[in-house]
Amino acid sequence: MEPFETQYIQNVREIAALRDLGTADGTTFEAWYEKRLSSDARIAELKAENMSLLNRSLFPILDDLHNASAETVASLEAFAEQLMDWSTNLDCGVYILIHDALLSLYRVRRDRGGIIKELYKLGMGLFYQNRSIESVERKHSAPFHFQNEMVFTEAGSYLKFFDQVEDETTKGFIIRALANIAICAKDTRRRVAVSARILRIVRNEYYRNLAPGLPWDVFLRRTQQQMSANRDVLSKGDLSTEDLAAVLDACHAVFEPEANTDNPNIRWLWPYYEMEYSCGFVDLKTTLERMERLIRSIPYDQYDASGLYANVQLPIYYGRLLRDNPSVRTKARYLQFLSEAYEKMMRTMMTLPQDRQDDFFVYNLNLVVKDYFETDGVPPYEEIALKLMRRFAGMHYADALRTGALLKTLCRFIDRSDPSFFSDLDFLRDAPDAETRSAALADYAEKCGMFCDFGLIKMNFDRLMRTRSLFDPEFALYQLHAVSGHDDLAARKSTARYADVALGHHRWYNGAAGYPESYVRNESRYRQMTDVAAVAVYLIDRADEDPNAAILEAISLGGKRFSPLVTAFLDDPECRAELLQVLTADRERYYRAVFEQLS
Repeated sequence: MEPFETQYIQNVREIAALRDLGTADGTTFEAWYEKRLSSDARIAELKAENMSLLNRSLFPILDDLHNASAETVASLEAFAEQLMDWSTNLDCGVYILIHDALLSLYRVRRDRGGIIKELYKLGMGLFYQNRSIESVERKHSAPFHFQNEMVFTEAGSYLKFFDQVEDETTKGFIIRALANIAICAKDTRRRVAVSARILRIVRNEYYRNLAPGLPWDVFLRRTQQQMSANRDVLSKGDLSTEDLAAVLDACHAVFEPEANTDNPNIRWLWPYYEMEYSCGFVDLKTTLERMERLIRSIPYDQYDASGLYANVQLPIYYGRLLRDNPSVRTKARYLQFLSEAYEKMMRTMMTLPQDRQDDFFVYNLNLVVKDYFETDGVPPYEEIALKLMRRFAGMHYADALRTGALLKTLCRFIDRSDPSFFSDLDFLRDAPDAETRSAALADYAEKCGMFCDFGLIKMNFDRLMRTRSLFDPEFALYQLHAVSGHDDLAARKSTARYADVALGHHRWYNGAAGYPESYVRNESRYRQMTDVAAVAVYLIDRADEDPNAAILEAISLGGKRFSPLVTAFLDDPECRAELLQVLTADRERYYRAVFEQLS
């Protein structure tokens, strides 16, 4: 690799290590805080160097790639492989840039093998990039998954030239790309149809004989696992008899051998039970009892894949079954077990060692955030969400506390001057006295500030944003944090009143710009608080530059980006002084809240 490529990789790895908050064991807050500030300063320095390396070295090479030497192309390929080794995922975005440029190069050269290879690698890069929006509602995430699907589809279309492709590795890219169409497709029929086709291909002696060195049995096994992931359709009856049979056959091939062993793996035993329930072979009562035994069988402090499956995923699935079957929610014993399972789940989550917080754990964290079932007898979602933010998004939580403090300060001045400003909020309008109302507004404002960027907890953008500036496609993904946070908050009673603030705080007051377009101000009963939050977030984002200049800029945007009713208060000398105090105050007290979660 070139020296700039080596340096970039070293910088990214150092940033990954520095952003690790570590533990508080045997360390005072003062020592931890000093180290944190030092790490933050070093991260900022490395980020600036990374952008310089990209601008001065990588981008010029990619812009003139058609004139590059074979050595330069080989160096880029090696650089990309270091950036994306499918476990550390140092920088998926740069990996995608490189392979997109290489694809263009091979198209110009009409190099079929190169095109197939780069389509596959680009598809894999897009797939890993899109994992950040895996939990986002389909109507918002569909364009990104569709793009990914089309890249794999083009690579798979070269199956018609399978006998003409000499290199077996390239033939393998064709088969793998065809199979990966299913992991991008969100429509069940499409996924089943793709997997059914791949099963026919990998069993076909014609293709096997053309590439005897490929791991055909591995392809078969993985495709069966892929097909078995569609097992929830077994109870819906919206597929053809042939497709349903294909799913059922795959389930039996994957799960039944494990279920019949003396010591079955819990990760395969539950899907087998789920398959039997979906097919109507066993009833709901038996299925719930089976799940209870599986959850109880694993100690809370078993942090391997099976432990997380039993202690995190199964409690979430148990909650789903109660949510989807109202008849059992009336029975106290099931609600009592759900409470116990959730308590064990959170104990596992909150004690998880730092070295176990890998991609598989992020998947489990997202599952809890997205599918936690708030019902009688279990902790409210608001409590769970704040615990997870403090524990697994520490720096985001510190910033959220700061945003909440600013929002609370601004709302206090607004309410003191114009008590009717928040009259659209029922819980304030119905307060029995002024003191209760004031306390309720302060708490609501603070929580809105803390939850406005809640969608980021599932998207895992923190390290990337500390590594370099976001590229345009990444920023398009990042913007989905608004709808993601809204959907999760709106789905639960305890957090529903924060949802519109999460959705609309980046949308302009006049609707001319910002995101997302789905936030329509005049249709929101929480629009006044969202207007205030938009100003608070804008000021917090610029707090480390020139806070006073940021306030003046916000005032100038009144009536356009921000509500003029809100920006008018920024002109008040007393209000501005208190806002500047929050914006310029030492972050120590916010970091202390993070430190306490590491103890």
